[in-house]
Amino acid sequence: MTDSRYSHLDRDALIRLLERRDAEQTFGLVWERDEPQQGTAPAMTLDLDRGLSVGDAPHRNLIIEGDNLDALRFLHLTHRGRIKCIYIDPPYNTGGQELAYHDRYHGKDDAYRHSAWLEFMAQRLALAQGLLAPDGVLFVSIDDYEVARLTLLLDQVFPGGKVGTFVWRRRSGSNDVPPSFLSVDHEYVLCYARPGFSFAGLEKDLSGYRDHDAGNPDPWKRGDLSKSHDHRARPNGFYPIHNPQDDVWYAPNPKRVWAFASERLVKGGQKLRRETMEQLIREGRVIFPKNDRTVIYPSLEDLRAAITAGHAPHFLRLGLHDTPQEQDAYLSQYVGRRLGYGTPGYKRFRSEVKRPSKPISSWITGPREHETVEDRTVLRSGLNAEGTTLLGQMLQTAGMGFSYPKPLSLVQTLIAQATGPDDTVLDFFAGSGTTAHAVLALNAGEPGSSRRFILVSSTEATPQEPHKNLCRTVTRERVGRAVQGYTHRTRSGPVDVPGLGGEFAYLRVAGPGAGERTHEQIWFALQLRHVQALTAYCPDEVIQQHWAEDRALLYLTATGRDVLEETLRLAGQTGQPVTVYTWEPALVAAAVTQANVRVCAVPAELGEAFGAVGEACP
Repeated sequence: MTDSRYSHLDRDALIRLLERRDAEQTFGLVWERDEPQQGTAPAMTLDLDRGLSVGDAPHRNLIIEGDNLDALRFLHLTHRGRIKCIYIDPPYNTGGQELAYHDRYHGKDDAYRHSAWLEFMAQRLALAQGLLAPDGVLFVSIDDYEVARLTLLLDQVFPGGKVGTFVWRRRSGSNDVPPSFLSVDHEYVLCYARPGFSFAGLEKDLSGYRDHDAGNPDPWKRGDLSKSHDHRARPNGFYPIHNPQDDVWYAPNPKRVWAFASERLVKGGQKLRRETMEQLIREGRVIFPKNDRTVIYPSLEDLRAAITAGHAPHFLRLGLHDTPQEQDAYLSQYVGRRLGYGTPGYKRFRSEVKRPSKPISSWITGPREHETVEDRTVLRSGLNAEGTTLLGQMLQTAGMGFSYPKPLSLVQTLIAQATGPDDTVLDFFAGSGTTAHAVLALNAGEPGSSRRFILVSSTEATPQEPHKNLCRTVTRERVGRAVQGYTHRTRSGPVDVPGLGGEFAYLRVAGPGAGERTHEQIWFALQLRHVQALTAYCPDEVIQQHWAEDRALLYLTATGRDVLEETLRLAGQTGQPVTVYTWEPALVAAAVTQANVRVCAVPAELGEAFGAVGEACP
């Protein structure tokens, strides 16, 4: 067989490949994909660098240096189904040369010029999908160049999971425009989620519910009795309503018809989802104007003249209907009736508020833009210039080549809407570290909040710059200064910016584990699974220990008599739950019998990933 892209596949693998291709649907997003390799890729290991870590262990936050595909595979062993929010700002594939990271994914042999980028993203998004919690959410920043293809890709990775697309204004405008003379000033944030996800919204102001009816403790406030539909679109909501107590009629607004149906217009047998207008009036739920000005027109001619002169109630108009006959029929119902000039309202009780918060809008406005809406929350964010300025202040550079870091306010706003105080946030295109900074800022601003972050960032080293390491010099440096504080130099002198508090462990992706490395990687994985925090591996200790506030975790790398006795002693000195992992669970369980101890075998998937095989944990 001649050397080709399929040379490594044996006969059975080729048959499986052909069967898969025959079964694939031919519509939708299609691109040139890498063929599957025989076997599975070995799990990479993580090396802890204590010198680059910040704060004392145990570390709840992680910065991982290395290829994010390798890091995501490791996280699948530790965080599968446990990440509440993923925010990524991936390469936009525009080929920009001024960027500090690789942004050109046009393979020279690609028949479709977007294939390499799509395959790059597909592999990582598929792993990200498995990390999300049942109520988790993914945000992806992107611009016009790849937004259509990325949307189709995400539709495949998250079938039925699309929540929506945010439109964010990234700059105020530019004179540097293409020949089309269009200044593209916006970007997108695509949002996909698991079924249990919901935005927090903004807490509604319930202080307006101050009025009470006698004998009813439920307060109410005046609400709108109409809804924003034209009379042609909702003809069943276009009718006059009657105040029987004062015998006054009120005409509907042609541009905002009544929100409730009339019993006079309901067809026989028709089921309604809400009360009728007449039912609300009988229950005292309609608020009619007090001491309202009224008028009676004895003839159609008098009514027409009043409308023309502008004296009639303002919702009575000419020309609402297509023919003179239809116009006369509509106006005739008001002749001889006492007509009111005011507008009825709706008595809205506080108990009817379905949710304590307002939904958020897909439009993200700038900090100085005026947007007034009562029924939804408009998110606000700074422009790209904010991110560039802040990064320059923190690193005392021009941004280390990061021309367009996302503004802190954008990422912080999204995370605040998507997470609770103890959730974990992942960014595997961490870049300048904005996501970690946003998590730290939220925790500092919300007493009792302890969100965690996991960042993955590459070195971006090249043959021309083999020692380049953006993860260390930018990501780690920026997050470290956010934690510990920094000095910002201004024209008027230095300004000390206090730290937000927090800590993180700095890890590097390395090669597959073997020998003693097996124990270290299993210890890392067990800690992240059980206590979501990390302490260093102690190679001179047979019993690895992690003591948290409410639980303890032990890992036995051997099971001699002295090890069992020490395990028994450690478990007996505390009343909190203790989980013991071992390669010989039956032996340990027979020796360590305290009620607060649970003995487990090292999970087989961890043993297989890092070079050994153990029994499955019960």
